[in-house]
Amino acid sequence: MRIIITKRFEKEYLKQLNKYFSKLDLVNSIKSKKHSFISLHDPFFKFKNKLNLVDFRWVLVMFKNNDIIPIMIYLKKDKNNWENISRQNHKQKIENEFEFTKFELEKWNFEIF
Repeated sequence: MRIIITKRFEKEYLKQLNKYFSKLDLVNSIKSKKHSFISLHDPFFKFKNKLNLVDFRWVLVMFKNNDIIPIMIYLKKDKNNWENISRQNHKQKIENEFEFTKFELEKWNFEIF
């Protein structure tokens, strides 16, 4: 299993959350909790987890070759962005983020763990 972190994801999401966890914490958390992903619609999954005693909510893309790409992450307590993620409520935002992610992958702007 490979975890792919795009530069955009790192800049838009991780930069503001790096006081809570490191990039390695994030990667290890995803790898250890793969069994608890909740399907939104193929290939998107949501993921609820706690890192260093802080709750987070994620949206991930998972491909058939077991590549996992996080596309969004928010603090659970951030009610403006993260009331309860669902396909109906956040479909456009998820698809927009996925388009940005595909663009980053095409330009090779990512790290593999």
